[in-house]
Amino acid sequence: MSIREQIAFLEELASIDTDIRRIDEQLDKQKNNLDGTRMEVRGIEGRLKADRERLVERDKTLGELFIELRQMSQQIERSREKLQRSRNERESNAAQRELEELRKLQRDREEEIEKISALSDSARGAIEEGEGKRSTLVEALEGSVQGVTATLAGLTEEKKKRTEDRKRVVSKLPVIIFRRYESIRTRRPFAIAKTHDGTCQGCHIAIPPMMFQKMLRQEEFEQCPNCRRILYYTPAPVPAGASDPSRP
Repeated sequence: MSIREQIAFLEELASIDTDIRRIDEQLDKQKNNLDGTRMEVRGIEGRLKADRERLVERDKTLGELFIELRQMSQQIERSREKLQRSRNERESNAAQRELEELRKLQRDREEEIEKISALSDSARGAIEEGEGKRSTLVEALEGSVQGVTATLAGLTEEKKKRTEDRKRVVSKLPVIIFRRYESIRTRRPFAIAKTHDGTCQGCHIAIPPMMFQKMLRQEEFEQCPNCRRILYYTPAPVPAGASDPSRP
């Protein structure tokens, strides 16, 4: 097999590998989009659960505070009656102090009830907003799963076809060239590069003149001293409208 034939197979192999890499990136992107939405839904559900639990605790606390407030109202009423029945200044002062303490406790409980009620209202608003956002995401997720599944199936089928194409091309290449190609590909996405003027088009560094002169004979492949890609010579592209100097 001539080196020109090997170059054609290497270029086809590099093109196939580029396609496979693109397909893998698209597969990852599609899967990540679904996983990201699912993760967001789970996050919202976790926050909703925590908000609901806090709301239950606050409602329970409010119920207890309202019971305590009613009991205080009854105690205040009894203290008022006691104040009215006081027979001397000492009893009157004691009843007045008791009444003032109960009123202070009553105000404290009313303030606490107001504060917890505000927190409960805020939690209910957060729950309502979270449920709305969750519903929107779930609806979008359900609508996109079918489309994404079809896209994944199409990409998987395309990758399967290109993988078969790759096997076909690999079977045409000399084993030593393919092994060198694979070794470079583990370090660089593109394992081959060409030159037509002594400059590696992979890293844009000039190669030694003697190496370039050897490559002009197109007898074997070289490796770029800088990027280590498989390097081969191709004639310079012919400008549009110009005649091809390689043709008689």
